[in-house]
Amino acid sequence: MVVVIHSLKYMLPILSSIFFLLAGSVAGAEGDVRVSRDRTMYLKHNGGPFSHYLELRGDGSYRRVVRGHLYLEERDRGKWQQNKVRKLLLRSDEHFRNISSGDLLISMWQRDRLKTLPDIRQRIQDFLNANPAQEFPAGDVEHISETGVSVDSQAKSSDIIVLGSKRVNRSDLEKLLVAIDRFLPSGEKNLFALVPLEYKTATIFVDDDRAQLTKSIITGELAGSSTPVQGAEKYGYREIDAAQFDKEVKEPRPVLEVNQQQKQAGQD
Repeated sequence: MVVVIHSLKYMLPILSSIFFLLAGSVAGAEGDVRVSRDRTMYLKHNGGPFSHYLELRGDGSYRRVVRGHLYLEERDRGKWQQNKVRKLLLRSDEHFRNISSGDLLISMWQRDRLKTLPDIRQRIQDFLNANPAQEFPAGDVEHISETGVSVDSQAKSSDIIVLGSKRVNRSDLEKLLVAIDRFLPSGEKNLFALVPLEYKTATIFVDDDRAQLTKSIITGELAGSSTPVQGAEKYGYREIDAAQFDKEVKEPRPVLEVNQQQKQAGQD
């Protein structure tokens, strides 16, 4: 009996590690939320200085709204449905989905980029042909193709975005070429997918091109953080009630209008 107790004493750290791994496997796991057509569902994603809202209506239509400090703007609308693996599918009337591979992303939100996509593809191919290395600094990849910002012809914006990584694998760039080749002839360029992920006791919906990155972030955070469940919306869309949606999605008064009213009040 003494031997058994002694053995268990040294097994405790091992058992603790196993428990941690099991808990970690649940963190960021894909959720099983069924979205009902019997009511309107409201979702919020807290993206730093901007808040993003998704309104899923019972008639199958949706709209995305972005709220900043001094403005409110509807960014997208279309039709939605949920597939068998619980992903939310948004078929946009206005925008194209992104092209992604690993930590690499090409934003196609502005449809005009479709015209430049063959050129971006060729630049990636030329970069790979000129550089035989198996990995590259993120900055080098982002400089492969840059577009002038419309408000300033001297300012450049990277066409290829590197997410959460300082080094880029050659295989990810090669897969990005394949993703572009699939995207160009696709008839579903406007189809967005949101993946349900478990976050503590909440379920969040994350764009599929960011799902793997978000899973790793959540797993790392839950390993040593006490962030409350309410913090889930910083990683993806989290459900909110109608009262909160109505309160937050209101047209803010522009600064100019407020200043004019203050001046008039002073003159009176």
